[in-house]
Amino acid sequence: MTNDKNATNALDAMLAQYENNNKPKYENKEAKVYDLKNYFNTFLEDGLKTITKEIRILPTQNGSSPFVEMYGHRIKVEGQTRTFPCLKHEKNEPCPFCEARELLLSTGKDSDKELAKKYNARMMYVVKVIDRANEDEGVKFWRFNHDYRKSGTFDKIHGILSALKKDRDVTHPENGRDLSITIQRDQNNNPVISSITAQDSTPLTDNAEKKALWLSDTRTWEDVYAVRTYDYLEIIVKGGVPAWDKDAKKFVDKISLKTEGDGLEAELNVGVEAVKSNIVPASNGETTNSSNDESDDLPF
Repeated sequence: MTNDKNATNALDAMLAQYENNNKPKYENKEAKVYDLKNYFNTFLEDGLKTITKEIRILPTQNGSSPFVEMYGHRIKVEGQTRTFPCLKHEKNEPCPFCEARELLLSTGKDSDKELAKKYNARMMYVVKVIDRANEDEGVKFWRFNHDYRKSGTFDKIHGILSALKKDRDVTHPENGRDLSITIQRDQNNNPVISSITAQDSTPLTDNAEKKALWLSDTRTWEDVYAVRTYDYLEIIVKGGVPAWDKDAKKFVDKISLKTEGDGLEAELNVGVEAVKSNIVPASNGETTNSSNDESDDLPF
């Protein structure tokens, strides 16, 4: 009975969360080990045009929605798109990305307002899943973007919940449902989720030991995704690449390790023009509020 109550609460929480995030808007923890086995992704290997992956979303222990919200900044570093959790939203601390955005907005120039969009903190979801093709790797974390156009991953899953007549709680350990995720390449050759469908109701697993292990996993996204310090993110915002200086025992811009002298400014320049000259636009082909969840990065 308790499990059924939690399942009902979880379903209600998921539906309420979806509706809330789509309202019109105005303006036992394990050590952090960045092992690729911790992450579920929807990449496509070179040469593959389409693939279908099956997952099972795990229920939470308190009946809350399994879709945990977080905010992050996306930017290219050495040609690779990276996501960095926002210090302002997640830690209530100063964030170099947000500061750069505010400085650009303060000029009142349309061009600066457009550039400032690249430094917005984007809403994302992180959900714990079992990858049916790799059950031996245990619980994985899947991160994807919130799509304000209502065509993203959460939207597709919400559509499934709305269409099901019974056993709507896809996370239920006894009569939940696996999800089949079809990934295809779009016209730009980028992998995108074209559809998500629900399978028939099945137990999470017939293996009692596996079930207990999966359901007792208490890790959160912060245990597997790096929340970087202000100094680290400052290097990124200024167009640099963080590298560990073993002598200074801190992160510095990688270029400074190849030249004599410090070559670095101690503080983030306050002047708007100085900020603009030091930051690298995060666009590089990206668009604000893009639904291309599959272009996500490694967690490091």
